[in-house]
Formats: sequence, C-alpha cells, structure tokens
Amino acid sequence: MQNHEVILKPVITEQVWDYIELQNKIVFEVAKAANKPRIKKAVQELYDVRISKVRTYITPFGIKRAICTLAPPHSASDLANELNLFG
Repeated sequence: MQNHEVILKPVITEQVWDYIELQNKIVFEVAKAANKPRIKKAVQELYDVRISKVRTYITPFGIKRAICTLAPPHSASDLANELNLFG
C-alpha cells in the first residue's frame, strides 16, 4: 500500500480545530486496512514531520480516521497551513 493510498484526506471539524491549536494534533481520513505504524510512516513521509503518537477510530458511517500527534518542533498549525485547511 502506497502512502497516498493510506492517507486519503485531512479532516476539518470544530473539534479538529481545537486539536490543531491546543494539542498539536491533526486528523486524517485513512484507509480501513491501514494500521497505526503504517499511518505514522505515511504521514511522516508525505508531510516531512515527526509523529509521536497515532490514535485511530471508526466513525458511525464506517470511515476510519487517525489522530496524529506531532512531535516537537513540528507544529500542527504549520501543517494545516501547508494543507490549506484554513481556507
């Protein structure tokens, strides 16, 4: 599975804004077959950041999401700007 097949797209909700600004976390929609080590590797390689922790969950609609905590000195706000999430 290639990196772009693992990470499908970034997720933006009001709760994710709090994650970005207050907790240095960013959320991605990921492939259902992807595991935490694979998600971590894909994010690190695609966006040139270091990830300290990955948590995953499946929404009631069956979509798998990954909450990625960025390791210092990387900033979730900077990554969100790179991904043009602020509009």
